[in-house]
Amino acid sequence: MGLAFAIGILWLFPPVLLQQQKTPEIIFQRIEQTSGFDILTSNLRVTKFNRTCAVLNGTVDLLVDLDNSYTFQGNLAYSRLGNNQFNMSPMKVPEDPMCDFLNDTYREYQDVFEEKTNHPFIEPEGLCPFPAGLYWYKNLVVDGSKLPYDFEEGYYRVTILITGVESTMELNVYLTLAWE
Repeated sequence: MGLAFAIGILWLFPPVLLQQQKTPEIIFQRIEQTSGFDILTSNLRVTKFNRTCAVLNGTVDLLVDLDNSYTFQGNLAYSRLGNNQFNMSPMKVPEDPMCDFLNDTYREYQDVFEEKTNHPFIEPEGLCPFPAGLYWYKNLVVDGSKLPYDFEEGYYRVTILITGVESTMELNVYLTLAWE
């Protein structure tokens, strides 16, 4: 009787049971710019939105137009214990000329920034160069359900590199990932 009941429940309510999958929660810890102050200056900071949510707020003053003479690269490092002993991950955004990155990879994920920043929206015909200017970020949160892979819980460092002819800008974003 119990087996028949379980089979009946699975047969009647499979969508309800399948929807109870876990989604990752991404929490900003801190952000720091370590070099490249001639390319951009940042006063981004992580603040508490409420008791359980940390958001990214602040401004970035982009001092140069980013054309294909600049490259973009993103690296990911993982620390299981959160003790700042990071292991480089093979997952990364490979070095790409800036306009190619903007018109391909960035355009796919630009909806993350919608109504959270004043970045120019990249239309299907593309954008090059990315114009210099003052860009603001307000209450930016990363939606963990949009992650393309399953990541382990832990402490992560995302390193963003913009490399020009004369210098390299490095921005480190520290965050934790937890499964709800």
